[in-house]
Amino acid sequence: MLFRKIGFLVCGILPLAGFAQQLVKAADCKIVTTPGTKVVINGGITFTGTSNWKDSGEVFIARHTGAGRENWTDSTTTGVYDAASNGKVHFTSDSLQYFYGNTKFCNLRVAGDSGLCLNSNAEVRNHLSLDKGLLFTGATTKVFISNPAISSIQSANNFTSSWVHGRLQRTANIATPAQYLFPVGKLKNGDSLYAPVKLAKVNTSAAIYEAEYFPDQPADRTNVMTPPIDHISDVEYWTISSNIASGPDDDAKVYLSWRGYSRVSSHALVRDSLLVAQYVNVPPFRWEVPGGWVTGNASGADSLFGYVASSSTIGSFLAAERQFTLGTFSQYNALPVQLVYWTAVGDGDQVRLNWYVEQEQDADSYTIEHGTDGSHFTGIGTIGSLQRAAWLYTHHHNTPARGWNYYRLRITDRAAKVTYAPIRKVYFGADRPDIRVFPNPVTTVLHIRLPASYRGQARLVLYDGTGRTISSSIPASTNVDLNTTPLAAGAYLLRVVYGNQVSTYPFVKQ
Repeated sequence: MLFRKIGFLVCGILPLAGFAQQLVKAADCKIVTTPGTKVVINGGITFTGTSNWKDSGEVFIARHTGAGRENWTDSTTTGVYDAASNGKVHFTSDSLQYFYGNTKFCNLRVAGDSGLCLNSNAEVRNHLSLDKGLLFTGATTKVFISNPAISSIQSANNFTSSWVHGRLQRTANIATPAQYLFPVGKLKNGDSLYAPVKLAKVNTSAAIYEAEYFPDQPADRTNVMTPPIDHISDVEYWTISSNIASGPDDDAKVYLSWRGYSRVSSHALVRDSLLVAQYVNVPPFRWEVPGGWVTGNASGADSLFGYVASSSTIGSFLAAERQFTLGTFSQYNALPVQLVYWTAVGDGDQVRLNWYVEQEQDADSYTIEHGTDGSHFTGIGTIGSLQRAAWLYTHHHNTPARGWNYYRLRITDRAAKVTYAPIRKVYFGADRPDIRVFPNPVTTVLHIRLPASYRGQARLVLYDGTGRTISSSIPASTNVDLNTTPLAAGAYLLRVVYGNQVSTYPFVKQ
């Protein structure tokens, strides 16, 4: 009787062999195996015992043309593979398919137009193929690639249309120079933001890393270590963590990618100022550059896609320090919105505030905020956006306080989203007179006025917009007139170093 029932099932499925792909329909059901039961579709699936799929066959899961959605539920305890399995399960529907029930696969392939949504965890022990459609994970679900091979995640189209929208885990045990790719990204406002990261381990000890991308503002983004960071991204960050709480076994070099959404500079030399920034517990928490920074870490032909590597290996992938983002040591790399640079400089009894913007068509207004403790701010002026391709704005604070004055620039876009530029500070007091650098913009001569104590002691260093040193000198006078006629038009940075005090003054040569 059992044989006749199985024979009827096989005959009932055989006519599907004439189609280009095999269809296995699982509508709101559980796949339950019975010891000894065997179902074969052209050498496809074998159920034995309580869990295993054996042989080298393949099964294609596609949405049925009828009403309802197709749900995958695996009720087995050890998954749909065993040590001898090398079969592959394909999700190929043009409509979004849904996945329920923790399941382990030998090989898993996403190849449908709309992708696959994981409402439960999935493990892939051999290869994950991302060929077409996104693999969606939820807030509490993930896909885990337990095969430590570099090639355990593959794509027939170089991930141009298929990647992980959410949390991706993978095992790694191959050391540098090999790089493990985490093809992650997110959809935002209809845009597909493919934002991969790569990790290069320093040893062959096994570690499990998890990565996820967020197209949102990083936490506490104005609290940065200066130098070397001038500012960090305003629009995106990643979380990268490992299963090893301490020790060198998860130490790795980190490679973060950028895309058009990142708004990095269109100039290759300025892009070279990019950094890998990590939110670390100093304490308190702040954004730092582990291992310091050097130039030459950015690689990419243009501002639409590329990678920047950390200067050295990173030794902390703890859950509390898992946030990473793009940073820059140059004020001229426009990571946060359209702001090229923003300065606050003492000018007599006033403070002159300058900010230079590009492509400000999405900006609505700029508000200057002032405070005396670096934590509490009050608006002292608002300027509407002029909607120019590039423009230098100037505002004066006529009544600064004695002591330290802190200034913050609030940028409001047309959608009422608010972002903040890094805090700038100016000191007014008899014990530390301010440096004056003017005019800005400059055409022929930049005037530099130094305190008397700086005579013969302070070093003046001039940088171009790429961070390259143009000149360095220790003037014997407190009145320095710098001839800017030989300089090409563009953005520059003057740095005044006096003992352990470093002051920076960006300016524009017209």
